[in-house]
Order: sequence, then C-alpha cells, then structure tokens
Amino acid sequence: MSIYQTNINCIVATLYKKGLRDVIICPGSRNAPLIMAFVRLGKIRCTSVVDERSAAFVALGMAKQLKTPVAIICTSGTAVLNLYPAIAEAFYMQVPLLVITADRPEEMLDRWDGQTIHQFTVFEPHVLGSFQTPEAIEEDQIEEITVISESLYDTTNGHVKGPAHLNVPLKEPLYAAALEVFEYPEVVLKDAEPIESDDWEIAIDKDHFFVNYPKVMILNGADEAGENIEEFKQLKESSFALVLSDVISNKHAYQNIRNWEGIFLNADEALRKELVPDLLVTTGKMILNKTIKTLFRKHPPKRHWHIAENGFCADTFFTAPEILALNPTIFFKQFNQFLPSTSSSYFNRFKLLAHKQKALSERTIDQYYNEFSAVKTVFEALPENIVLHLANSMPIRYVAYLNEYLKDSWQIHANRGVSGIDGCTSTAVGAAMTDDGMHILLTGDIAFLYDINALWQEHLPTNLKIILLNNSGGGIFKNIDGPALLPELNPFIATPHQMNARLLAEHFKLVYFSVSNQAELKALIPEWLQTSKACILEIQTDPNINSEIFKQYKQQII
Repeated sequence: MSIYQTNINCIVATLYKKGLRDVIICPGSRNAPLIMAFVRLGKIRCTSVVDERSAAFVALGMAKQLKTPVAIICTSGTAVLNLYPAIAEAFYMQVPLLVITADRPEEMLDRWDGQTIHQFTVFEPHVLGSFQTPEAIEEDQIEEITVISESLYDTTNGHVKGPAHLNVPLKEPLYAAALEVFEYPEVVLKDAEPIESDDWEIAIDKDHFFVNYPKVMILNGADEAGENIEEFKQLKESSFALVLSDVISNKHAYQNIRNWEGIFLNADEALRKELVPDLLVTTGKMILNKTIKTLFRKHPPKRHWHIAENGFCADTFFTAPEILALNPTIFFKQFNQFLPSTSSSYFNRFKLLAHKQKALSERTIDQYYNEFSAVKTVFEALPENIVLHLANSMPIRYVAYLNEYLKDSWQIHANRGVSGIDGCTSTAVGAAMTDDGMHILLTGDIAFLYDINALWQEHLPTNLKIILLNNSGGGIFKNIDGPALLPELNPFIATPHQMNARLLAEHFKLVYFSVSNQAELKALIPEWLQTSKACILEIQTDPNINSEIFKQYKQQII
C-alpha cells in the first residue's frame, strides 16, 4: 500500500504494541487516514462519539476506570479546542490520555483556509508532552514515527501520568487508501528501563518521635480505587493516629473517623486550631474540604510527610512537605510497627466530637424533604460493589458530609482536577462503557443540562443510572455567603430555570422516573435500581428549603 498510509498505520501499530486497546473517534474528514488505520487494525476497540468536548471526557472516564491509557482522535480546527477541558482535567488528576489530532499542512496556516489553526502546542502547559509527525508524510518515515509514537505513549503512561498530544499534519488526498488492503509495519520498541527497588527503612526514634508528635493525622487525598490494603486495615484499628479520607480517595473504608468533614465545618476557630495535628501524613492528590485547607495554611502542622510513589506533590497546604517516593503500603508497613498501641487524647477528642456531630447532623438533615436528606435516602438503598460518580458543585459536597453512609465496597470518582461541571456525565458514560458493573452518577441540574451530549451515544451503557438533583438552577450559589448576597444572583450566577429531564430522557431513550417528595422517592428507588436500561431518577426539590437546611447544617456548633 502507499507509504503515505503506511506512515499513518505505523502510529497505530506502535501504540498497539505499547498496550493501547481503546480509542474514542470523533467523526471528521481530515482525520480519515487515522480513522481507517485504527478501525481496520481490528485489535483496538473503537468508539464513535460526535461531540469532541463530550468525547474527550468519555475517554477520560474510560482511562480512569481502566487505569490504562485511552486515545482520542479528532479532525482539525475548533474540534481540537473542544478537547481542552478534559485535557486540563486529565493533567491535574494524572490520568493517561493520548490526544491525537489531525492537522492541515503547515503551509496552510494563517491563509484563511478552513479549519486551520495553530495546533502543535495548543494544549501547553496542560500536557506532559507535545509531539508532531513529519510534514513529509508521503516519504518513508517509519523509523521516526515509531520513535515519536513510542515517546507519546511513554510520556502519558510514565511515573507521573497525564495527557500527551500528538499532532498529525495530513495532506490531500485523504481517502487514497480507502479501497486498499491495509498493512501495518513491524515496529521495534526500545528496551524497557529496569524497575528500581523499593528497599527503604523508616527513620523514627521510637522512644521520642511520638512524644514530640503526639497528634498524628493520616489524610488520604483523591486517588484511584485499588485492592484491599492490609496496612491500611491495621492503621484503621489504631486509636492513636487519626485516619481520615477524602470522599474520592477510595480509601473511605479505612477511616476511623468518618464524619470528619462535618466536624471541621462545625468547629469554631479555637477548636479547629486545637485539631491541627503535630504530624500530618498525606497520600493521594487533592482534598475537597476547603475548611481543612484553610486551617492548615493558617496553622500548619509541625511536620508533614507526603507519600507518593511517583514523587510528586502539589503542596496543597503550603507546608513544604517531605516527599517520600514510596508506595503507601511500603511506608505504612513500617510506620504501623512504630505507631503506639495506646489510645491518644487526640483520637479520643475526635471520637467524642464525631458522636456530637452525628446527632446534630441527623436532626438537621431530616427535618424536611430536601436534597441533603434525599441523597441520604438513596445511599441507604444502594447496593454493594457499585461505581459512584459525583458531579461537581453541591452533589459531591453532600456526599462528603454523608461520608458515614458510603459502603466500603464502593468505588468513587469525580472530576476534581479542575472541578468543572462541563464533563461530569460524559466521564461517567466513559467509565460505564468499560465493564458490566452498576455505575451511578449523582449530578445536579446545571451540570446535567450542560453536558447532555454525553447521552448522544449509539450504544449508551445500560449499566448507567443517573440521580438528577433538580433544584431549578445553581443551588450551590445560594449556599455560599458571597454570591448569596448579590442582587445579581439571578439570573447571572445561580442560573434559574424551569426545565426537567423528562423529554431529554425520551429523546435519548432513557427510562425516566421523577419524584417530588420523600414518600415517592422511597417507593420508586427499588424500581429504578432494577431497571435493565440506562435510566434517570430526577429528584425535584424546593431550592429555598435546600438552602435553609444547608445553612442550618453549616451553623451547627459542636
């Protein structure tokens, strides 16, 4: 076949040999040679998603769930720019995303030619690397393209994972190989680098260390779901160290204080200062809780260790932590041996506060039918072994404060890298495409309406169930002190509306349920859970009652 198409096929052959097995394809013309190369190989699962912004988030969701690189390809011009929100999210969440964009030849730049923009480094600084294939695609470039493609994969799937971009300038004719029998060149990969040993020994003076640091807090940030970790199980049993986990740390099963977010929210300034640890040990990435971030920035712990196998830490608390480039299991295997077996006054203080917080919260949340109590009701009915996806704004915050209702077996995901609402549904759709387990998305009305093209799929996953909190628009802004005071709140911040999802569900062929009171909710949950098709449970509530309940929740004093 033509050397032109063989060069393109070399990209696919190299990525397949490196391990790529999934690609999201956005329909187009300039990317036709790439589309043919991926589809005709027959060994990579190809999924067509029309909307580029949604498609990139679908790829992100797949990569998060599979824990392996997923590629997305698109045509040139503004199609490329629509990938950017998901790329930024992948960058900060360290998700391996291969972004492959078709481009016009360089000589056509800035000549008023259609769908032609400056593409090569358009995603910097939110990619780990930018690569471009040679312009002379009609000449033999197999060796160079192999190196470029291999570097692309290694960059996205390295020690610190994230998105990487390959730009592919393509000249016409784009369909010359349409009727050819496709052949793929044999590629030779470079030898893998040897894996470094994890030999390490903790440096703790057992007799004096915990005398100097009597208040010990383990704080687990956002992370992927993994296997049960014996070291964390042992840590959970400690009555000396406090073990807290962010709502998307996927270590919620290992906490020994589960309603800690409410404790920090409802403590006064003096109590919060008292709760600052002497030794803070963190794992994972970002923390949702704003109160604890503000507290530690103002009153930093005496010492902060961050445990990260890839050696990366964003220094959330401005504490200049000591970074230990270790797998957390290796660190805690030794740390647990030194940890005192006695109960600490620090842990006992939190335990007492947890009892007070639980009593106050239940009395406040369950006063009337509202979003907070509705989420609690649904969670009490959800089964084991689900994948729970949380949209940004109020849904993830409700769940953070309902931490004690999370089942240990749940996987929990959210787009907290940039914390946008723009691709929450698409990310959940992508993750649901990867397996047959039950995937549940908890989302708000604005996030849902913003991302409705996520439902525009030829085969929408039947294992996806959506819980839609409809409070008639942007409820979070009524719960934040600043925006709530503005006369411009409506319609410029809170985005009020009178829409619901009934016709959208019909349009996209989803089963639809709607409730507007507690009795209806409890009655419909079993049927919603048993539905064998993709479905929506829309929970309609009064925004004023929602705001009043949450206001009371925030003003509790423990």
